[in-house]
Amino acid sequence: MDLKRWFLATLGAFAVITVSDMLIHHVWLGAFYQAHAQWWRPAADMKGLMGFMFASEIALAVLLTFIYSKGYELHKGTVGQGFRFGVLMGLLLTVPCGLMNFFIYPYPMSLILNWIIGGIAQTAAAGMMIGYLYKPAK
Repeated sequence: MDLKRWFLATLGAFAVITVSDMLIHHVWLGAFYQAHAQWWRPAADMKGLMGFMFASEIALAVLLTFIYSKGYELHKGTVGQGFRFGVLMGLLLTVPCGLMNFFIYPYPMSLILNWIIGGIAQTAAAGMMIGYLYKPAK
């Protein structure tokens, strides 16, 4: 594994994950969250715990990039290979958790589906960034 490419790809994935989290949870689902504020921590509490959110985003970026680097196939393209990887990881990460959340919590299926769609889009975009940055050295 090329550590320089791995580090750059991890930074790129982290950037994509951070921006997409903002878009998914503030822009796309923000109104829903505000309408159902009783299900979430108060905003002041969340601000105090923001470090945990960034730690989870960093962990996701590190792990996605590490797993991608172990399965990278030469001559299979870069961005397309990253996209396929991201979609598969998105399915793995969101579908089982979403279905478990639907069983455990009183969330509507529409929210669960939005989380699944958003999560798959997020990991697909992160995978594309990883594929773009973790390409073979020339």
